[in-house]
Amino acid sequence: MKRALILLLCLCLCAGLLCAGGETRGEKRVLVIETSDIHGYIMDISAGSSEKFQYKLARIAYLINEARSSGEYDDVLLLDGGDLYQGMPVSMMTGGAVIRAAVDAMGYDAVCLGNHEFDWEVTEYAADSEGTLAPYELGDYFGDPKIPVLACDLYDAATGERVPFTRDYAVIEKAGLRIAVIGYIPDYRNQIMTAKIAPYIIDGDLGRLDALVRRVNETERPDATVILAHEDPRGIAAAMDPGQVDLVCGGHVHNMLAGTAASGVPYIQGASNAGGFVSAVLVIGEDGAVRAEELTSHDISSDRGALYDTEANAAGLDAGIMDISRACWDAIRDEMSEVIGYIDTPLTKTGGVGANAAGNWITGLMLKATRELGTVAAFYNNGGIRTSLYIPKGESTRDVTVGDIYTITPFGNTLLVFELSGSELARQLADGLARPNCGDQMSGLTFTYSATGDASMDRADREYTILSVTLDDGTEVDINDTKTLYRVCTSNYNATVEGSVFLGKTPLVPEADAPTDNEAFIKLLRQAYALDGGYISVDPSPRGVEVQP
Repeated sequence: MKRALILLLCLCLCAGLLCAGGETRGEKRVLVIETSDIHGYIMDISAGSSEKFQYKLARIAYLINEARSSGEYDDVLLLDGGDLYQGMPVSMMTGGAVIRAAVDAMGYDAVCLGNHEFDWEVTEYAADSEGTLAPYELGDYFGDPKIPVLACDLYDAATGERVPFTRDYAVIEKAGLRIAVIGYIPDYRNQIMTAKIAPYIIDGDLGRLDALVRRVNETERPDATVILAHEDPRGIAAAMDPGQVDLVCGGHVHNMLAGTAASGVPYIQGASNAGGFVSAVLVIGEDGAVRAEELTSHDISSDRGALYDTEANAAGLDAGIMDISRACWDAIRDEMSEVIGYIDTPLTKTGGVGANAAGNWITGLMLKATRELGTVAAFYNNGGIRTSLYIPKGESTRDVTVGDIYTITPFGNTLLVFELSGSELARQLADGLARPNCGDQMSGLTFTYSATGDASMDRADREYTILSVTLDDGTEVDINDTKTLYRVCTSNYNATVEGSVFLGKTPLVPEADAPTDNEAFIKLLRQAYALDGGYISVDPSPRGVEVQP
């Protein structure tokens, strides 16, 4: 490998790196720990009961500190693969400050920039002008972490220059060695709201990444080289030279991964929603040779009881992260705990194409929020629904709180109403079947369709033909009609997906004046709760039915 240099070894010997007894310094073992896609889950409050809150980062922090003090490693390198903030309301309601405070307290060495870091103003809450983590203030906790935010391929669209708020790489000293960590993001612009990503260009070419790796290795002469990416690490590892890259740490795809690509480059990726982390040991020999060993997944979600804030669990939860978690909850407790309804059937986000209970419910609320405009159908994407609301074991009902709404629909998308013809409505349905980001969840209609291939195929590889569309009032829509118009509600995210039927259309209400989804839902549920106690009916029935040819 690039570091296996006889000359370097000789220089080290001449410099007196032999111990007094004639023993060499030996191999160095650096434990690399990676989390990814935390999505604000310093604590999971989705159970709806404070006794069942899961203090996930406090558990992860405890395990990391155990590794640091174990004596098994010469040092620990702690990394995150991106999407730190957006998701859990404890993060949303504090502008991500609680996550920045936790990341600072846990001693992260570098983080990658995720696509959801663009959901808010990226340069205010995710990164600063120095390419490090943004400052935070949360009660008595405040700081300005100097943790590098990495993304080597993010450019200013107006100037073509690299943006100042991310760095290409960082060289981090561990155990007296220098480890280069190079940040990479794929071109995920079609997964970010157009207005948020428009100022930037992402050049995700892996050939350019390879060239940067070689340049960093040539100029910095690190002892080991790691790629930190908000992307599936398997494809990156397969494309890299094992003589140049010692480990790839990934993110974005929400799967815990640990393995070695056919190229010989090892890869790891942590779990999503702070459900665990992944580690690997970089063994760096006297001759500069580097190998990755003990690629290991650490799942903390299998024993939820160990994550509760109880006296029995205290010894296994990091006290500092627990204090930050409690401070955050104290700051938002009153608003988040307000009960605005109850369910007796779980609001789950799983199910068949175009149908799940959570999607049906949310799009039903969208119709109610825009009914004064005469909307007959509503569309939302399943990816925008961030959790399910389950009923606790042994209970027959479950309260729904303001915090639940911010948890299940955290992004604050605006609800836009457009006019579509019958043929455009059919196209929207077909788009949603093939591409969920166009809006695969719906209410206000049912439809039939046929598809090429079988249901085991990837949905994007099938071709869909809409056969019939029926509105909830019984109206049969002419799917070939280009003149009759129907008012349809969707989110500003769905409306700006590349190729969307809504592109180029003007909403009936300007986006600046349109309601925000979670705020509109909370308002509707508060009204219903005041009128009739807030019983929430859950409809899991399918919207689309496939007809076999």
